Amino acid sequence: MIDAVIVHIIQDGRILLHYKKRGHGAGYWNGLGGKIEPGETPEECAMREAREEMNAGLKNLAKVGNLLFYDVSGDDWRVRVFRAELDGEPTESEESMPRWFSLASLPYSEMWEDDKYWLPLVIDNMHFEGEFWFSGTQLIKFKLEARKE
Repeated sequence: MIDAVIVHIIQDGRILLHYKKRGHGAGYWNGLGGKIEPGETPEECAMREAREEMNAGLKNLAKVGNLLFYDVSGDDWRVRVFRAELDGEPTESEESMPRWFSLASLPYSEMWEDDKYWLPLVIDNMHFEGEFWFSGTQLIKFKLEARKE
């Protein structure tokens, strides 16, 4: 099981998504994030990934969810999902290209298929637990539970 984080920066009616240029998720828009390194907390990973992927920091980091991704043909992932605000100015890196989107017009057709189910919960500041089963990039089934805290 691979442990990772996803962080969604939401402020002023917009969300900062990252176009992944390489590695897992290349070719998709997503939140920033990546694998948790040995000895690193999920929060430390989120801060490190923000510096690496967009050369900026985070503030008001808050965990909102846990996701499990099962891939019948590859690796399984345990992902902690956070909301945050931006601290600094995002810039493009070798790994990602950040871009602001209106919350009313998210590019779901260019995102992982599961995002359309749980990203609205992040936007609404809901807490959630989810499990998603994939075969490659195709979503097979999912289970998702949300609650207001």
